[in-house]
Amino acid sequence: MIAREEREGPIRTKPICIVCDVEITPANDSREHIIQNAIGGVRKASGVLCKACNSSAGLTWDAEAARQLQFLTLHLGVSRDRDGGRAGEFRTISGRTVRKHPDGRLSFPNEKPVISTSGNGVNIQVRTTTRAQAEKTLKGLKRKYPKLDVAAALESIDESETYLSEPIAGQLNFGGELSGRSVVKSALTFAVAEGVEARTCNLALAYLRDPAGAPCFGYYFRRDLVLDRPADRIFHCVAVMGDAVSRKLIAYVEFFGIYRMVVGLSDVYDGVSFQRCYAIDPTDGTEFTLKVDLEFSEEELRFALANEDQSLTKQLEAANFFMAFAQRRSFEREQRRVAGRAYTEAISALGLVPGQDMTPDIALRLSEEVTKRLLPFLQHRVGTQRRN
Repeated sequence: MIAREEREGPIRTKPICIVCDVEITPANDSREHIIQNAIGGVRKASGVLCKACNSSAGLTWDAEAARQLQFLTLHLGVSRDRDGGRAGEFRTISGRTVRKHPDGRLSFPNEKPVISTSGNGVNIQVRTTTRAQAEKTLKGLKRKYPKLDVAAALESIDESETYLSEPIAGQLNFGGELSGRSVVKSALTFAVAEGVEARTCNLALAYLRDPAGAPCFGYYFRRDLVLDRPADRIFHCVAVMGDAVSRKLIAYVEFFGIYRMVVGLSDVYDGVSFQRCYAIDPTDGTEFTLKVDLEFSEEELRFALANEDQSLTKQLEAANFFMAFAQRRSFEREQRRVAGRAYTEAISALGLVPGQDMTPDIALRLSEEVTKRLLPFLQHRVGTQRRN
């Protein structure tokens, strides 16, 4: 258990930027995300970063961490409170380029138009991933071929859905100087949000402020620090513990259940003993309660912060759990999308209107139309199950 002592806390001083040491004021306070929004973070904290340093860290540390985690973010379908996220470009096992979108859709690079002559005319074949892109391409071609009837060409478009027959080769590597600083920033931001004086976090400040500073964190899989790890959800969490006796301030950061890191924030902590945890479901931003064990022996803490944990077994187990969970979620999300679209298109194709009587004949025709549109998805699902 954490040793605790009854005493008055230190006198609170004005907050400082954890990067440049400037005083944080209402005018320059940036309100920093504890867990960056690019991977689903929602909660913000004041009195942590000035606007200039927030912008700089966002374009460097956070941008690199987000890039490395993009495959997991898109595969899981993470919720964001800003722009909804950007599509990411990946390759399949065979090397085919594919774009994965935040809503789960896949698209492929537009192919170069195939142009051939036939008698006195010109045949143009255009293959794109969206109707909007087809229209844009045709309008561009019209500048070279003035007689091209864009409206007629759009009317003749043949739309169909296909599914990949092979998996996407996503990267699960996370680490390096920039993303490491993003991790430590998240831990320090949460500590400040919970009332810790940034000035006392000497280890974290030395690392964040000095480009050549020694890392104050390490990956940790020797034991599971999350005591009540849920078996039915993927989560992010940041936990922090201050010990008034040992004067240590320790944090734990976990992303997607796969990347688990212990952070040494301070070894001169002068506050009261406490422990807090912030955990969220990144698919919808819901916050929930977790119990994290941050009581380490001296040897265990040294081992963690020295980044000596080279074990891959537990990390692979965590990655396998994530992929299985994300696959189920992806299937359910695609099932809802395809079913909704099939029904809407079938209603339109049959010329049905709201409130119209559903006769046996209409019901049969509607069923046939919906099934026809669901067929590519159903065939893909059967094929996937066979391969697995």
